[in-house]
Amino acid sequence: MNNDQEENVSPSEMNAEELPDVPALQDEFTREFIQSIEPVREGFYPFLSKSNSVTMDFPEEMMVSDRTHIVGPDDRSETITFADVDKTKDIFVNYKLRYYKGEPNVESSMDRISKSHDRELEFRNIETDNNSNLSIAEYRPDEQFYKIAVFIWNTHGQIDLTIRLRCNDKLEANQCSEKTNSEKEKWLKQIKSINIINSKKE
Repeated sequence: MNNDQEENVSPSEMNAEELPDVPALQDEFTREFIQSIEPVREGFYPFLSKSNSVTMDFPEEMMVSDRTHIVGPDDRSETITFADVDKTKDIFVNYKLRYYKGEPNVESSMDRISKSHDRELEFRNIETDNNSNLSIAEYRPDEQFYKIAVFIWNTHGQIDLTIRLRCNDKLEANQCSEKTNSEKEKWLKQIKSINIINSKKE
């Protein structure tokens, strides 16, 4: 297969040995979401959800859980969980994304998200390069964990995303804090890549 042919073939239609040796492409279920073997930037591949509603830059070191993946009737909702494969890393990152079709009531949605975290979250708006609005709230439930509540929305739908960063038990509290702070730019850039698009089904 030449390079031109490869670019036109979905990773899910290719054999694992033809693909880059990274978890996102070696895992059979995860590569169903990956749109190309050409990275969008170093370490990230183009991702499209099964409801054809959510796009993002997907981290090469993560895999989507097939056990927790759900697509609602008529593609009007979708739940996607993805996480680091290597649980021995200094920081293990887990994403739980819930998509709902339709323009939201922003205030009530943020209130619902706060309730799901059992605390009053202080959201701040973040600028993105796509057509979705983005607000995030961060907190540290204890010394080993760091959580980010993310709300993304536009006229097509909304996303409720929780990102959990867990420090390796070998790290002291101050080391955990330093590591999570150093990871912030990476996850913020990842969050900013998430976009809600108009799915094919109306």
